[in-house]
Amino acid sequence: MLIGLLLLGGVSLVAVLVPLLGALASARTQALVLQRGAALDEIVAVATTAGDGDPVTLQRYLDRFFEVHGESVLVVDGEGGPVAAVGEVPDPERADRMLLSAQRNLPQYDLPVVLPWSPSAQPIAAPVRRGSEVAQGGALLVVDAADARADVTRSWSIAVGAALVLLGALVVFSLRFADWVLRPVRILDTAAAEGAEGTGVLPAVPLGPPEIQRLSRSVARMTQAREEALQRQRGLVADVSHQLRNPLTAMRYRVDDLLADDPGSEAVTALDGDLERLSATLDRLLAIAEVEQRASPEGVAVVGEHVTSAPALAALFRQRRDLDRIRILAATRGEVVVGCRRSDLEDIAFILVENVGKYGGPSPTATIALWAEDGRALLRVADDGPGLPDEDLGRVGTRFWRAEPHRSLPGTGLGHAVLGAIVHANGGTVTVSSGRPSGLVVTVALAGSSWS
Repeated sequence: MLIGLLLLGGVSLVAVLVPLLGALASARTQALVLQRGAALDEIVAVATTAGDGDPVTLQRYLDRFFEVHGESVLVVDGEGGPVAAVGEVPDPERADRMLLSAQRNLPQYDLPVVLPWSPSAQPIAAPVRRGSEVAQGGALLVVDAADARADVTRSWSIAVGAALVLLGALVVFSLRFADWVLRPVRILDTAAAEGAEGTGVLPAVPLGPPEIQRLSRSVARMTQAREEALQRQRGLVADVSHQLRNPLTAMRYRVDDLLADDPGSEAVTALDGDLERLSATLDRLLAIAEVEQRASPEGVAVVGEHVTSAPALAALFRQRRDLDRIRILAATRGEVVVGCRRSDLEDIAFILVENVGKYGGPSPTATIALWAEDGRALLRVADDGPGLPDEDLGRVGTRFWRAEPHRSLPGTGLGHAVLGAIVHANGGTVTVSSGRPSGLVVTVALAGSSWS
């Protein structure tokens, strides 16, 4: 819109400026023709009065004329022979043609339009008559157009300068107008981008046209309502998780008593397994709520930095009894500065290694790699298990979703959801891909750099 407005203004200025410049040059040329034509008429009158018998008087007049005006003059008789002359004629052939026309009673007063680059010497000619209408000779005046050319240049400069000032004013007005219209649009665009990520509240901005102001207020109300709904949802998950923990603990004690009285009861054993899964689900939901609540309004937690390496993470997990059936390897050695809390990175890596133990087969291998690249710390955990079909990779991280082959295995379907919440709270990303030749590869990108 801004470019179109500027183009329209520029074309309009050019459409007005070009005829104006032509009119200024034509007016100055016409004034020059009238002025120097009158001077040529005086020369013709003197030549007519002096006649062929008194060329001295005519020559004295021409000499005086040259001293005053600095313009060359040539007077010829009916045969074309010079009668009197002063100065130099710059283009003799053109002068001869014009004098010949004057001797035929055809005055040559017309001058080409004076432009800033026109030549300064422009000849005009008139017939000399003595007592009859028949020309008895001719007079040629070489007009000095330097002053007229300077006047045209000056008037053109003023006109072009005024046009540039108007164009500058148009540019300033266009920028102000575009900013007035587009500034609230840019704010709304930012709000839409934040809304796509589920973060941010847009305040109503009283800028721009009334229609955009109304749209801004509507978007502000929408984002405020969405943010309040998210806060209520997070609070509800946290409250429910906390409130259910006490009765769940009491139920666990009662089930333990029942198992002590009747260790072989299948119903009590099944109930104990159900309580175990329910407890794990509540733990996962509480972890998600805790991560989301400590995140800032922009969705990024207040993070710190720590230094670690893949061997350090592998050694940490090898010490855990619940992971002792997993072969844990470190694929990289260098230390990396990771832009998150140490506990967050360990939770992320633990969830990934734990999933390898659950879904990686009878003797799984988890390979941990940690390195820095382009200002990011990259954590990759790969396994040698069966992996997932390509169509299921995009669903990893959906709450309570479990792949078809895994639904009979222990788990809650919330592990990757917790991982995603932790990574998102630290401003990172998660990528899931298939391994080669088999297995699953999960790559987590966080802020970081190499440790040197």
